[in-house]
Amino acid sequence: MSNQGFLLLIMHEEISADARSDELDTLLQVEQIRSAMQAKGWQVKTWATGLDLEATRAAISDLNPDCIFNLVESLAGVGKLIHFIPSLLATLDFAYTGVDADAMYLSSHKCLAKKIMQLKHIASAESFGLDDPLPAMDGKWIVKSIWEHASFGMDDACVVTGAEAALARIDFCKQLHGGEWFAERYIQGREFNVSVLEVDGQPKILPIAEICFANYPEGKPQIVSYAAKWREQTFEYQATQRIFPALSSAETSEINALVLRCWQAFQLTSYARIDIRCDETGKPWVLEINANPCLTQDAGFAAASHQAGMSYPQVVETIIKESMASRAKGQHSDADMLPSSLAASAA
Repeated sequence: MSNQGFLLLIMHEEISADARSDELDTLLQVEQIRSAMQAKGWQVKTWATGLDLEATRAAISDLNPDCIFNLVESLAGVGKLIHFIPSLLATLDFAYTGVDADAMYLSSHKCLAKKIMQLKHIASAESFGLDDPLPAMDGKWIVKSIWEHASFGMDDACVVTGAEAALARIDFCKQLHGGEWFAERYIQGREFNVSVLEVDGQPKILPIAEICFANYPEGKPQIVSYAAKWREQTFEYQATQRIFPALSSAETSEINALVLRCWQAFQLTSYARIDIRCDETGKPWVLEINANPCLTQDAGFAAASHQAGMSYPQVVETIIKESMASRAKGQHSDADMLPSSLAASAA
């Protein structure tokens, strides 16, 4: 079937002139997706959305696209609002990429995601927030934003020893960056990114990538910090490398099985990335569920797709056509995943 005449609308959040590197990366995704789909014969329009959702609704209705590529990761710089756009798109009944609003909310709220994993018996590290009792376990903790992604606010000082130090760091990050923060038990070990692409309605696990911390000095936390992701001139950026290791069949099977359980537990669709750490005994622990991973050509998802023999345009077109097929089947709807009492307990 020819793509001629099909209209793709790429949606992203409004980007300010003083935006951070991770926010500017959204614009690179827009341009690369636009180029890939125009080369395949699609018409492509873009729309930058803010908090005026009525203006966004009117623009979408006027354009009447065949599919909407949802790259919105926040509204007005607030990651907590990430689920607003898939909620809006579901009410308008347009095909759109990515997960529905429920899956987006539940996977993006890192503390609530952990509660779901506990219910589903998926291994995830112990954690606590400002309002939680301090855990008895000492050891190392890593402090993270509950809502923001792209390693926002993460540096070496976010890895601390002892729950009291973690609590102090949570308060420091809250004062410095705003938003909500929590502490997670720090797992020393190998880190893996596992990308999943929906193909013919089923999750296709792409080759497993490992994040290597080359030549990190002894005592330096081996974490994918903000510098490691976005600041090209830093040691962290240059020393943090992605490879595709030759894992044993047992290791691959265990990691892939864990990834599939996450896909099913969070009712993921379209595409996603699961971040995992294997501790010193080899046991895998889920760090995060990324329902909206970066899709630039140098990012992990595209690298895993390339390793699987898929070109960048193929991947983008697969995401779009799977989303259109899901809408045609009536599968892209917001189904309740958890009792409201559980959702309220983590809000």
